Amino acid sequence: MSEHVDVLIVGAGLSGIGFASRLKREAPGKTFAILESRSAVGGTWDLFRYPGIRSDSDMYTLGYSFRPWEGAKAIADGDSIREYIEATVADEGLESRIRLNYRAVSAEWSSETALWTVTAVPTSGGEYRQGDPSSTAEEVTFTCSFLSVCSGYYRYDEGFTPAIEGADTFAGSMVHPQHWPADLDYEGKQVVIIGSGATAVTLVPSMAKSAAKVTMLQRSPTYIAPVPSRDHLADRLRGKLPAQLAYDVVRAKNILFSMFTYQLSRRRPETMKAILRKSAVAKLPAGFAVDTHLAPSYQPWDQRVCAIPNGDLYRAISAGTADIVTDEISRITPDGIDLASGRSIPADVIVTATGLNLLVIGGMTLTVDGEPVDVGRTLTYKGMMLDGVPNFALTIGYTNASWTLKADLVAGYICRLLKHLDRRNLQWVAPKAPVEVAGAELTSLIDLKAGYILRGADKLPRQGAESPWRLHQNYFRDFALLRAGRVTDHVRFGRRGQQVRGSGRTTTAALPDPLDLPGTGHVDVGGARFRYRKTGSGDPMLLLHGIGQSLEDWNEQHERLAARHTLISVDLPGFAYSDRLSGPATLAKLAGSLPAFLDAVGVHEPLPVIGNSLGGAVAMKLAADHPDRVSALVLANSAGFGQEVALVLRLLTVGPLAALLTRPAEAASRRTVESIFYNKALVTDARVGQAYALSRRATHRRTLLEVARDLGTVSGVRAEWRADLMAALAQSDIPMLVAWGDHDHVLPFSHLKAATAALPRAESHVFPKTGHMPQIETPDEFAAVVEDFLARRVADRRTARR
Repeated sequence: MSEHVDVLIVGAGLSGIGFASRLKREAPGKTFAILESRSAVGGTWDLFRYPGIRSDSDMYTLGYSFRPWEGAKAIADGDSIREYIEATVADEGLESRIRLNYRAVSAEWSSETALWTVTAVPTSGGEYRQGDPSSTAEEVTFTCSFLSVCSGYYRYDEGFTPAIEGADTFAGSMVHPQHWPADLDYEGKQVVIIGSGATAVTLVPSMAKSAAKVTMLQRSPTYIAPVPSRDHLADRLRGKLPAQLAYDVVRAKNILFSMFTYQLSRRRPETMKAILRKSAVAKLPAGFAVDTHLAPSYQPWDQRVCAIPNGDLYRAISAGTADIVTDEISRITPDGIDLASGRSIPADVIVTATGLNLLVIGGMTLTVDGEPVDVGRTLTYKGMMLDGVPNFALTIGYTNASWTLKADLVAGYICRLLKHLDRRNLQWVAPKAPVEVAGAELTSLIDLKAGYILRGADKLPRQGAESPWRLHQNYFRDFALLRAGRVTDHVRFGRRGQQVRGSGRTTTAALPDPLDLPGTGHVDVGGARFRYRKTGSGDPMLLLHGIGQSLEDWNEQHERLAARHTLISVDLPGFAYSDRLSGPATLAKLAGSLPAFLDAVGVHEPLPVIGNSLGGAVAMKLAADHPDRVSALVLANSAGFGQEVALVLRLLTVGPLAALLTRPAEAASRRTVESIFYNKALVTDARVGQAYALSRRATHRRTLLEVARDLGTVSGVRAEWRADLMAALAQSDIPMLVAWGDHDHVLPFSHLKAATAALPRAESHVFPKTGHMPQIETPDEFAAVVEDFLARRVADRRTARR
């Protein structure tokens, strides 16, 4: 079976039906079809059937711009939203265009024909799973000139459920909201909902209406905002203005208000925190632990803020039918959950509202002229097309506003683009990223720090630093870009027979791969993603790099020490490929993030910490503030022992010069690497290339400048923090080794004498004819010195403490 259409749309949810409706209105001559893997339209709103399922955005912005929302409630239930989509299908005459129960699995572009060939498989009315026997029954082939994927970004066939000890022993019912049993009986029962996101805060008040007690068990809090379930302006305008005009007025008002609250949250987070806290205190019972259960460690909108209509969650808590517990799970028992605090919660029903699993473009594979497209390494153009991929768009809505606002802009842009191609007798268009964009810092398309995004961030397309290669999460900016902006910027047009290959498609494969090193990965630390490397076996050891550097500084020691130790190196937050923490980067913040990082990688006992340069200062600060996490300190050419420092680092504290000095340039990166080593043979093209790649990352440069200003002035390293740190460590019984290269041009060798004077119980070692990084320049000697020191001093300390 085969079918040709001008435009093929994948997904019959809000986005797909909205795009089809706009396409039919604005390009009536175009043929199109909609592929939907489920047996009904509606997407998310047909999949989720758990109690209380509703929108978390108002329907005046979640609804279509061309179809006024007529429901009484602004925050609508799932059934009403599904009926709204179904009514749109009927009124727009889309039934004949929808192909239900077919899942698109691959798409191949041919420049010879200027067509996509899309292969779809039947889903037998259920969720498609790889290897489903029914999927081999019959393949359907579609060809199309333009392919638009409106399938969202999460898997429909399974949600995320973490492995919890004892789950298989639970005697009651355990369910995930994504696949809710229609016959689940929870009336009069004890219910525990694991999670704290939008699904959890929706389920709690809904289930509390008939359950004996509903407990929301969260590992950490989420920001929660009570919102009115009805829009009072819409109520006043209803019947006084034409329906479309009234709808447009309310829609504009709600867009403005959502943008205002988001900008307030990002620019004045403490103000927004105070507003949310005041609202919670007013609506919850006296004595409720608001600061324990409703005060996240991250800033508002680092993760999505959960809306609760008319404060229904707070009302359920006030009525005594619901509660919030903030704790970690120790294990699940046959009749409940044991917590890390020692407390137990009885349960007849456990709901794992623990999130989603990402699935970009519905899991389809893409090839262009036979070349596979790695979507997770490809730049996005205007947040909707892919660099070097012709006649293709994906729809990803806003994370800080209604999904449909962005989807509607994307649909309108595609219609404009199709008209442009027709007017000029062109057959294809492909974005083309300039070299300076593809070679600069690239980040995940969605920068929300929610767990499901962080878990699958490597699967999402990349984005650059500036428009049109960056998604701004700002409706007005996107309106100007997509509704009014030119369709000819940063793209290449072609005709049938002209090859797209060679048009400049650039992926991050051309850049250093931050996960190339064995044992390298990412871990979530308080909503920020840290890159780290873990190799070897034995007692763990933490390695910390210097200012403007990365975990690659410890490659040589990973090779030498891993036989006897588990080595853990990390990009300090904001440097290299780790996310920044909120607010300016400081020594205290860098050190303060490490206990949570160590917990995240499974290290809870004290361990030796080795720091070079800035990493030494961070290690000392960690030992001063968290002595229970550090068993020994090895400080290699460490900051903190004197005022003198290289001139270039002092000049970074001078505003006008800082921007000039940190401007990415390969020659400047070479000079930096040359200043580090006594042995110039170590100034290799690979090291210079690594330094240059880091210098092109805006977050890396920003963190470098903030830390330089926190620790120093144009006169040198500040005395205040050095004095405080030395005073704290002079009293410590933590074994310390201070080592220095005697030809250091960054932090002079004379600092070693100051270090031994400030820390009289510390051992010292000199590496002759060595520069600022002895761990690289004299790696064998460095490893031997560390091994000897730890074997003697850490063992002695353990014996003394017995």
